[in-house]
Amino acid sequence: MRTGNWQATDFSIKKEPKQARSKASVAAMVEACARILERHGYAGLSTNAIAQVAGVSIGSVYEYFPGKEAVVARLSEALLAETTSLLHDRLDLTSSRNDLPVAMRHFLGALYSLMRRQRKLLRVLVFQVPYLHQLPATRQLQKDLQQVLQTGLQKTRQHYQMSVHPHTLYLMATSTAGSLLHLVLMAPAGLDHEAILDTLARKLSEWLIAG
Repeated sequence: MRTGNWQATDFSIKKEPKQARSKASVAAMVEACARILERHGYAGLSTNAIAQVAGVSIGSVYEYFPGKEAVVARLSEALLAETTSLLHDRLDLTSSRNDLPVAMRHFLGALYSLMRRQRKLLRVLVFQVPYLHQLPATRQLQKDLQQVLQTGLQKTRQHYQMSVHPHTLYLMATSTAGSLLHLVLMAPAGLDHEAILDTLARKLSEWLIAG
């Protein structure tokens, strides 16, 4: 992935859409961004292309976004919202009587499934978007994963004597996300992904129990 100085880049939407029609237009622009990235890569992304695929005028794009980078940022926010919503839904389905490895396996399975569904888009975001790590949603993802892990631990804490340091949660969140991303995008052919998820859930649980 290319690197560079993107500190001055404006990743913010100019204004939030208020009316149903404007909300639909912005949603169409974000969806168009995703479709272009999946089909043509980041090199094929431009505000003109977004306008054409979304069926809006170029003026409408610039009414809400300062440039294509802000549309990518909005797309990443949508992916983040989908991820955290799915994980919290999975936690809600996890019985408090489940032991830690079972709860951890549910968590990993949900995250892995989502990443598999979005792997074409993720591949472009990870390997082609040069400012991915500076997007607000990317920075927020690690915090949200920590929060989901913390919530999940509350469901199983009564069965274990655990005192989990924030540093441990940070390492778990970052290493888990990295491991799953590698499994989805870069794993060698022939690997048993389900067995790897089972092993990862077991090892993470042992790590937590050991403190």
